[in-house]
Order: sequence, then C-alpha cells, then structure tokens
Amino acid sequence: AIIVSDFYTNPIDEAEMLTIKKLSKTYTNGVKALSDLNLEIGAGMFGLLGPNGAGKSTLMRTVATLQQPDFGRILFNGIDVLEKPTELRYVLGYLPQEFGVYPNISAERLLDYFATLKGIDSNKDRKILVSRMLELTNLQDVRRKYESGFSGGMKQRFGIAQLLLNEPKLIIVDEPTAGLDPAERQRFLNLLRQVGTEATVIF
Repeated sequence: AIIVSDFYTNPIDEAEMLTIKKLSKTYTNGVKALSDLNLEIGAGMFGLLGPNGAGKSTLMRTVATLQQPDFGRILFNGIDVLEKPTELRYVLGYLPQEFGVYPNISAERLLDYFATLKGIDSNKDRKILVSRMLELTNLQDVRRKYESGFSGGMKQRFGIAQLLLNEPKLIIVDEPTAGLDPAERQRFLNLLRQVGTEATVIF
C-alpha cells in the first residue's frame, strides 16, 4: 500500500488539484502495482511512503505520462492527463531516481539546451532563466564545469534546475535524496520546500 503524507500544504484550490480516480496498473508478469487508487492533493509537498514494490514509482511514472494505466483517470488543473499528456508536460517538472546527462557539456550550456527543448525560443530569455536556475540551486560557481565532474549532490541540484525551467505547477521527484550526505539532503529538501509554496510537489 502507498501512504501519502503531507509535509507542507497550502489551502486547496479546486482548479489547482491533482485528482486521481480508480487508477489501476498490472504488469505483464502479473504484478499488480496499483489497484483502484483514489487521491486528491493540492499545492504543497507530499511524500509517498511505502515499502519496495508498493507502487510508488509506478504511480509517479503514470502521472508523469511515461506509462499508461490499465484503468482510471488523472486530472490536473483541468487537464485530462491520460487524454492530453502533451498539455500536462508544459506544466510538469519530473526528476526520476536516475537520470542521464551529456557528460562533456557544461551545466550552463546543458540548461540552455533543455530550455530550448521546453519551448523558450528567445536567447535573452533563456540566458536570464538559466542564470536564475543556477543561482537558485547554488550551481552558479560551477556553471562552466562539465556534468561528469559533478558530485551526487550537485547532479541532483542540476536535476532540480532543469525541472524548474518551465516554472512547473506539478513537480514529481523519485527518491531525490538517495545517496546524498545529510547536508546535501537538507539543502535539497529546503529547495523543494521553496518550490512547494506555489506548486504541487510529490516525492
């Protein structure tokens, strides 16, 4: 079973809720990952708690439009997520447990590239946005350093920087503090708390 714990919540606005109805997913090997799951959450920070195999990552991947459920419905800000996944992606920030980056490109150039992929066409706007994200995640001093030389904590902060580029309203992070030392873990959670004041953050 999955337990949802609200670490920090704002007053719920009906128009800014994530609503999950009767969500079910069974894999081809017979493993039932989700069974008739119903959930409603608004802005704030929410943790999914449960043992390995409880279905946490399956739920996150499904909400992030990376896989289809067998049955159910997902709504966010009036968007029917399963019917219009591209529309959700415009307001989604997603950081999986493991993510790859191009090793021989600087953090600054790679963020600029991601910003282009997210539809920010103006060079000036991208430059301002990338600088702001580097500052927010405390990576400004290493902005010209290659990703291959980043520590685990720096890579996680870079992951947060790239997911914030489109000012997402829904943020999903899977096992974000795995492998981080206590100081980096606290810094990472503090950053998520800042973001969670105006978005729905699930981790």
